[in-house]
Amino acid sequence: MKINLLILFLFTTLLLNAQIKKGALFIGGDVSVNSSKFTGTNQSTSQNQAYNFYPSLGWAAKDNIIAGGRLLVSFYDSRQNVFYSSKGHNLGAGIWMRKYLPLGKSFYLFGDAGISGQSIYRKQTTMQQPDYFKEKGFSISAGLFPGVSYQIKNRWYLEAAFSNLISLGYERKNTEQATQGGSVSKGVNNSFNISGSLGNGVPLQVGMRWIINKKYQ
Repeated sequence: MKINLLILFLFTTLLLNAQIKKGALFIGGDVSVNSSKFTGTNQSTSQNQAYNFYPSLGWAAKDNIIAGGRLLVSFYDSRQNVFYSSKGHNLGAGIWMRKYLPLGKSFYLFGDAGISGQSIYRKQTTMQQPDYFKEKGFSISAGLFPGVSYQIKNRWYLEAAFSNLISLGYERKNTEQATQGGSVSKGVNNSFNISGSLGNGVPLQVGMRWIINKKYQ
């Protein structure tokens, strides 16, 4: 019994000493990079690249609970030989809330929930008619994802998370497409989506955090 009480005391002490205190300043960012290349038997090639940057700023509303805002910047590029290319970018901002669970030994688990809005732009170009397709619009989404955080030093945290594990979204896009006759066709697309991702298809997001605990007199 004494040994069990001692273990419980030590574990509780680790949790208490590892708290992110109310009033702490949260500065950080996430980076997600996806790149792939495929070469077929007929020497055809395809390349896909995507880069995502999410700088964040927040404050601890309570111990281990942080709320704040983030910017959303994404670029992507897809090519197939010299006959097809697709380029685009998304720009936006969002608000979020995060709950940290101290595990001891400088490790934390966390859950992140947020709402965001983004502008959308994408253009596809081909060497054959119709030679281009363009879309512009916006999206609104809500998402939830888990992650793990490791306190490297007093204020620095290294984090890894499964981004967009669960998401709900709405998109509205204006489209423009060149037709074979040389004229331009325009339209509007509206879509709702609910998604959940598990397994190898979930993108891993890596980021650094600078958390400055408030000093009390």
